[in-house]
Amino acid sequence: MALVALLVLAASLAWPASSQPLPVLVPSIAVEGARVPVPARALATGGVVLSTKVHFTLLRRDVYRPFVDAFAKALVQQGAQGGPVARAVKPVAPFELCYDTRSLANTRTGYWVPRISLALEAGVNYSMNGLLSMVNVQGGAACLAFTEMKGVKAGDGSAPAVIIGGFQMENVVLEFDMEKKRLGFFRLPFFTRCGHFNFTRTG
Repeated sequence: MALVALLVLAASLAWPASSQPLPVLVPSIAVEGARVPVPARALATGGVVLSTKVHFTLLRRDVYRPFVDAFAKALVQQGAQGGPVARAVKPVAPFELCYDTRSLANTRTGYWVPRISLALEAGVNYSMNGLLSMVNVQGGAACLAFTEMKGVKAGDGSAPAVIIGGFQMENVVLEFDMEKKRLGFFRLPFFTRCGHFNFTRTG
């Protein structure tokens, strides 16, 4: 019942003739509460879609560059304000921002890094903490798990502005109402993962 109540706050979908991929109305992106200064209508040009065929979220260059810069700046500010001072290390492909894990504080919601939020309608946000925004790689490093789209020019409306990948949807229950063209989402409680559930049971 609690899940149903939360799903009432779901964001509407601008549903296309084909249901793949699934576009979501996202007016803005914020890092630690500060709006990322993307070009005007950048997110509306091409839209934001959900895709389980993509592992890590892809951003078109006109969105990727200001987003990555905003995250790096927010992480530095976090250290200047008394938080852990993240130590940058050599990037590990395909990622750009990577840090020594020993310099990152670990919490029950992942590494203590700036929160990323996709603003949806009706004041609803799809927020990503360290569990959804950082990925561990070899060499004791953790990287910002967002990458730049390749072969797509900035502002190219034939490509989505953002493709939200499966990593950023892990342990989030998504419900697609095809009839009402709505998306509901519910983040699982701490220490609970989708792998703990048997979704094949009927009773």
